[in-house]
Amino acid sequence: MIKKLIVILVVILGLIEYSLAENKVAVIISAHVLPKLTQRILHQEIRLYVSERDIERGYIEVFSGTIVQISTNDKGGYGLFFERCGEFLKEVWVIEKGRTTVISSDGGFVYQPYSGEKVEVKEISYRLIFKENIQPGLYPFPLKVRAALI
Repeated sequence: MIKKLIVILVVILGLIEYSLAENKVAVIISAHVLPKLTQRILHQEIRLYVSERDIERGYIEVFSGTIVQISTNDKGGYGLFFERCGEFLKEVWVIEKGRTTVISSDGGFVYQPYSGEKVEVKEISYRLIFKENIQPGLYPFPLKVRAALI
């Protein structure tokens, strides 16, 4: 019985090999790559000292307040989302590579187009516009930043 099965199997394999030799076979393979994004905060200010002079001016500038490393394969880009963590802001200017985006004191996001780079480092500066009732002193930094696909 086993010998018969072996013979049948050899004959079938021989026919398949003969058939493939006579005809051309094309195989099409496709893949769908899921979009992904990873982020790593390299630097984030944690405190903000507000002076009398800052209050007179109505704002404080924070240079390189956030430095974030981002990697994505999504050609649609991503968003940098800013979450408010303080009650003393009226408005926030987010400044990155010469581009200024104004977001509300409640937070917001800034669209980041796909750069084609494997890894990007974003150095973000801020102009924080105060509400009228702020007092001089040391405050927790009023924003949290995260990158996410949109």
